[in-house]
Amino acid sequence: MRKYFFAFRKEWLLLMRDKAGLALLFIMPMSLIIISSLMQEYGWSSVTKEPTVEVLYVDNDKDSLGIQIHDGLLKSESFIVIDSLNGKLLTESVAKTAVTTGKYMIAIIIPEGATKTLRLNVRLMVAKTLAGFGLSNLTILNNIHPKDSVNISIYFDPTVKKAFKNALISAIKSNNYRTETEMVFRTFNQEIALQMPMFKPPNVAYKEALQFKEYFPSYRTIDKIPNSVQHNVPAWTIFAMFFIVIPLTQSLIKEREEGSLFRLLTLPVNYMKLLMAKVGVYLIVCVIQTVLMLLTGVFLIPFFNLPMLDLGHEYVALSLMTVIVAMASVGFGLMVGTIAKTHQQAAAFGSIAVIILAAMGGLWVPLYLMPPIMRQISEISPMNWAITGYYNIFLRGGSVIHILPEVFRLFLFFLGTVIITAVYRKFKSPLNL
Repeated sequence: MRKYFFAFRKEWLLLMRDKAGLALLFIMPMSLIIISSLMQEYGWSSVTKEPTVEVLYVDNDKDSLGIQIHDGLLKSESFIVIDSLNGKLLTESVAKTAVTTGKYMIAIIIPEGATKTLRLNVRLMVAKTLAGFGLSNLTILNNIHPKDSVNISIYFDPTVKKAFKNALISAIKSNNYRTETEMVFRTFNQEIALQMPMFKPPNVAYKEALQFKEYFPSYRTIDKIPNSVQHNVPAWTIFAMFFIVIPLTQSLIKEREEGSLFRLLTLPVNYMKLLMAKVGVYLIVCVIQTVLMLLTGVFLIPFFNLPMLDLGHEYVALSLMTVIVAMASVGFGLMVGTIAKTHQQAAAFGSIAVIILAAMGGLWVPLYLMPPIMRQISEISPMNWAITGYYNIFLRGGSVIHILPEVFRLFLFFLGTVIITAVYRKFKSPLNL
């Protein structure tokens, strides 16, 4: 243990002398988090949040149907309903011109008397139905004159996506069906009451029999919607930790080239113990990196009008995940630095490998935006295991037990890199460049 302590102290002093390198290790990843979050906020929000479209709304009906459709569009939270411009109520000509010139994408025109026409048609349908049971007076049927269907005009800009068209028409139809069903329900009661004076219509409001409840399985009671900060902070933290491969490999190769490794091997200390001292030092560096980047997400990011990172309450799980990711990244750097013979080899292979693993692992583009084949390939990237573990903590409120699969994989990755390093050095001298 004493030998390990002195080897650790030696590595720590060497690292502390490189002030510029330390600044790069800590400051640049923090800058990447802020810049990436700012750049991706708009695009990320368009994916994770419900898109909204401004809709010009001209209600010439001023009755149940027009009001129901207006309120339904507002409740959908997918549309911003505009019924006046420059302090004046919209007209069909103004709304049509606004869409034609490209100022607005959609305009809806509810015709005058739409509700009245709908009521007449419903009453005729109810009267005919009751007539089949002998409960309707033919004079009533003769006094009802059917009219054509209500035609709601919708003006679309040519650039409107088909998904928005379908969503809008679906919302209008849904509100129309509700209005029409309520009218049928009410008209039946009224007509029966006219034919049967003893009948007392029930004082029950129409209620839809089918309801939908949406569930988002999560370890938390309330599910949290991921945003650019919740993705970028753990993603760039993992990227920064794995990029420790550059300074770690440079340290290993520099020792071999300058001859300091030869002097160290003359001492009564095992070579693997010297390597484990490096692991300990750079493990601390990775943990400090993570702490600084998490603090950036909590305290610094909000100054740029971005959402604050919510760390949750599972600090034990967060600490375990951070340590195991740091171990995996340091183990990777140890393996590359041991096998590489020159600075150029280590820098080229190390940096490119980290970038490829990051792209595969979903650090740059979230996995659910990737094609199915890329999702399958991402399973072999340790960075994918890492980001999944952090997601389980930040987004799903997972505890230690929920991140154990990712922790186990990352530990095996670390163990594998250490074994490869030990086996390589067993058959090849540490001084063989």
